[in-house]
Amino acid sequence: MKKFKLFNWMLVVLMAFQFASCSDEPLEGQFPQGGNPGDNEPGAFTAKINGVNFTAASSAAVVFNDGFFTITGVSGSNNAISIAVANVATGSFNLTDIPATDNTAAYIDASSALNPYTTASGLNGSGQMSITTFNEMDMVVSGSFQFTGVRQAIDGDGNPLFDGNGDPIVQEVEITEGVFTAIPFTLNEDGGGGNGGGGNGGGGDPMEPVEDFFALADGEEHVDTSLVTTSNVVGDELVIKIEALTATGQLIRLDIPSDIGIGTFPMESEISDGSMLIGLYNGNTGGENLSSNPGEMTITTFNVTDGILEGTFFFTATDPLMQDPTIVEITEGSFTVFTTDIAIPEPSPFRAVIDGLDFEPAAIDVIVTSEEINMIQTRTITATIPSGREITITLPITVEVGVYDMATEVVNGDEVVGTYTVPNVNTVFSSNPGTLTVQEYDPETGDIRATFSFTAIDNVGTNPAIVSITEGEFAQNIL
Repeated sequence: MKKFKLFNWMLVVLMAFQFASCSDEPLEGQFPQGGNPGDNEPGAFTAKINGVNFTAASSAAVVFNDGFFTITGVSGSNNAISIAVANVATGSFNLTDIPATDNTAAYIDASSALNPYTTASGLNGSGQMSITTFNEMDMVVSGSFQFTGVRQAIDGDGNPLFDGNGDPIVQEVEITEGVFTAIPFTLNEDGGGGNGGGGNGGGGDPMEPVEDFFALADGEEHVDTSLVTTSNVVGDELVIKIEALTATGQLIRLDIPSDIGIGTFPMESEISDGSMLIGLYNGNTGGENLSSNPGEMTITTFNVTDGILEGTFFFTATDPLMQDPTIVEITEGSFTVFTTDIAIPEPSPFRAVIDGLDFEPAAIDVIVTSEEINMIQTRTITATIPSGREITITLPITVEVGVYDMATEVVNGDEVVGTYTVPNVNTVFSSNPGTLTVQEYDPETGDIRATFSFTAIDNVGTNPAIVSITEGEFAQNIL
């Protein structure tokens, strides 16, 4: 059951209504800030955000027929508090977001709505809610709450930020003295699921396929609120990428070569260059992507004419760098996605994935420099994104089409080396190990196309962080 699909949909609709109708309307009535639902007038939803008063201009609550409950309050400045629990009744609820329960809470700052504060246990989020009144006859609910919301800090490009030790930078917000009083709730007969991306909606052809995704992560349903299908061109390979993201940031990703065909296939168990069949999982706890080792996918439908891709899968998700001992079992996986509207991207002048996040500089920010080392002409391709993060690939101009193991540094001039640097971190992370695959190279014109992947570490040993550079590719002229 896609419970958080409807929870997310309700929040978006409520915020959209607030943007359109209520941002400039004065609030009527008195809304005192207290810790007792009896202190507030009926319909009031109040709290303190880091000690500052929060009063909802709009609020809504929904009870599903399986007992799942959501309540949301949106302020006049479009900030929002949302809470969801299973098995609603009078009593106390632990709002800490852990895989074993559906309970969670979130604070959405309108200025950074795509990066909400949640009660994710992996980042030390926590919370409590008490429902003091649950009146099924009058259909109103009252209660109190408090929680610590957490999120990983990101830069202006949406990339996660890490400290000098390579640990995620976590931001916190304290929600205290939360109270909602006699909030009307509605009943939803869909069992907490709805049709938001899965299942057959009313009024359509019941035999017509619809996009859907299902999987269990360590036995718990991976409830996706976002299902996105895109494609990448890696070398000469067109790869379809399916990404299923939960409301609290857990990600399952599948990379499927477009020429795979119908049948059952083993998943790649090593670090992928982006062109291989592979499954990835990230629990949004600050760790690296865990990849399939082992895993298997069965493609049951690949209708190129209608653009329908269907299949089943399972895999054991582990750290390919063998630094993180976490193991997550992904089981009972299935998907139905459409591929007709996928735009086929042009070959990129330079791109890569850094610890699961896209690194795609503008063409103007990719430069080629030359240096002679021991009478060998070398070229260094330097790619920089606006945040200042930088990847370099150094290679001799004598390379040929083929596969090259990367070295940790250039000594003789004939080595292939990759590096990664982060602004304000006095460390150069170098390839150890890594692979460069030259797919095309014309030594007369200097046009070269290649893919690469490498594990980047501090060879001096002062910074323990390990960075995974995958799905790298470039198309450049090096003369």
